[in-house]
Amino acid sequence: MKSDNIDPLDPSELRRRAEKQLKASRLNADSPSSTAEFKRILQELSVHQIELEMQNEELQHSRNEILKEQRRFADLYDFAPVGYLTLALDSTILEANLTATRILSLARSQLKGVRLGGLIAQRDLPAFNSMINRALMSRVQEHSEVMIESRGSGKPGSQERTFRLDGIIRENLQEYPLTLTDVTDTKAAVEELKRREERFRSMFEGHSAIMLIINPDSGFIVEANRAATKFYGWSIEELRTMRIEEIITRTPEQIKFFLEQSWTEDNTQLLYRHRRADKSLRDVEVYNSAIVISGETLLYTVVHDITERLRHDTAAAFYISLLEVIDTMTIKQLLQMTLDKAELLTDSSIGFFHFVEDDQRTLTLQQWSTNTINLLCKTTEEKNHYSIDQAGVWADALRERKAVIHNDFASIASRKGMPEGHVTVIREVLVPIFRREKVVAILAVGNKLGNYDEDDITWLSIIADAAWEVIAKKIGEEEHIKQLSQHHLVEQLAMHDSLTGLPNRLLLSERISLTMAQCRRNKCMAALMIFDLDKFKPVNDTFGHAIGDLLLQQVAKRALDALQRDGDSIARLGGDEFVILMPQIDAISNAIALAEKIRQKIQEPFTIEGHAIDISCSIGIAIIPEHGENELTLMKHADEAMYRAKNQGRNNVTVFETL
Repeated sequence: MKSDNIDPLDPSELRRRAEKQLKASRLNADSPSSTAEFKRILQELSVHQIELEMQNEELQHSRNEILKEQRRFADLYDFAPVGYLTLALDSTILEANLTATRILSLARSQLKGVRLGGLIAQRDLPAFNSMINRALMSRVQEHSEVMIESRGSGKPGSQERTFRLDGIIRENLQEYPLTLTDVTDTKAAVEELKRREERFRSMFEGHSAIMLIINPDSGFIVEANRAATKFYGWSIEELRTMRIEEIITRTPEQIKFFLEQSWTEDNTQLLYRHRRADKSLRDVEVYNSAIVISGETLLYTVVHDITERLRHDTAAAFYISLLEVIDTMTIKQLLQMTLDKAELLTDSSIGFFHFVEDDQRTLTLQQWSTNTINLLCKTTEEKNHYSIDQAGVWADALRERKAVIHNDFASIASRKGMPEGHVTVIREVLVPIFRREKVVAILAVGNKLGNYDEDDITWLSIIADAAWEVIAKKIGEEEHIKQLSQHHLVEQLAMHDSLTGLPNRLLLSERISLTMAQCRRNKCMAALMIFDLDKFKPVNDTFGHAIGDLLLQQVAKRALDALQRDGDSIARLGGDEFVILMPQIDAISNAIALAEKIRQKIQEPFTIEGHAIDISCSIGIAIIPEHGENELTLMKHADEAMYRAKNQGRNNVTVFETL
């Protein structure tokens, strides 16, 4: 029996077959006629044998190449990075590569005949069966993702991993080849990416900060969070249809610069004013950075509302600026400075300020802004006091005790006519300033190009409140100075002579007491002199008391000019009687020298309103403590010395002498 393993192309097999065929031939080698034919046939057979041998070599080479390709295919099949399985339609495994055996942790012999469905997690069987059914119907490649318990894939321990199955039903409808690709890590990465995106979206949408995502090329707002809708007043859908230039109150060139700067510089910080749906404006601080979403580079913008912070910073800076000039400016100048600032912050062109008296009915100390005075209003004369009943609708802030806006001044039926030459009021806003639950002043600005709103009231309230602190301080200081002046005047009247301005007997008494105490403490001397004018009565009788008073004033001045030391003083006791006090003298001669100087100065002629008057004085001197240790004794002894000088012929200086 021929063996099934004999290769028909083997050379020995070819020889055997050729000899057999030759024997079967009718050719007789012994026949003379066939000799030539035999040689020819032999030649052909030899040639044919060589051809067959050559062909055999080619076939052997081809066979080796085929075997090599088979081995290469086997390597690619077995060691492919994905698992290959051939299934029967009932999911029985017919063939498997080495990767599949490693994935499923079963040898080929163990896998063959096992149903793949039995290895798939129970919850994923419907998806697997659905894939096979779809493949039967579509005859195209189908796929599904299932969980398979695996001990392979280089992962420690038994665990369920996710595999993608891809397969197609062959034309014979008997086999279902499919691949197993481990997508656990990929799926985990995708899930992690989804979770991150979800976290980002959750943080973006729920964050308290105002957030926008902008397309820097078109300027369109791509996305906005809930905080943005609350701040701007537009819905997310409305914001998605808007460009950023509809919000930023800047020129197109400035907005273009903003987008370019934000695009090229990461995490830029900019200050802007943003418009809201209700047309109000807010000062904002904007932080920008570039982010990539789905391959598109966009601008991620975080907006912080700094309106209140800016207002308080502005108010604080303005308050400091007022304090810096409080000593050099009057109250009206401080008010004018405040109004100029209020106009600037509210884009107004006129402004005025009124004080309100404690009775809440009387208006005082009105003041206007620089712009109002210089450019617009010719009737800014001051009315010191007038009733609220005489004021126009601008006093509504006092009447209603709250801020008032008149955005259509002309339509107010109850408004009073403005004085001739006064600027026409188009719109105005008025803010009362409260202290101790009473309105102390009203600050108002007017003629803004647009309507006034609550933001303007806020600005004015902050500026007015800051200004009033400084102005009230200035008023307090001036009141204090006034009180001090009044107190000083009272003291002056109580302690000084009203005719000459010299200290009177009361002030002289204080100075004598002080001098005596110093003499006791320092063991030193002092001098007290009394003088009066010789023959003063005839002057009054001849020229009148008015001329006599003027003479007394000039005598006081000459005596005062004669004093050489700062500590020496002169007082008028009344009539024509004067007292000189010299604290701490070295010798009695010091007192005598001063007395002689005064006597000589008074002896010089006086000219008063055209009248030439010659007069002299008599001076008596008492020494402290030699001539007395109390005021009464000293005054008595000095007076006695003075009368002794008069008795000696007047126009003399005499020192008291003890008996």
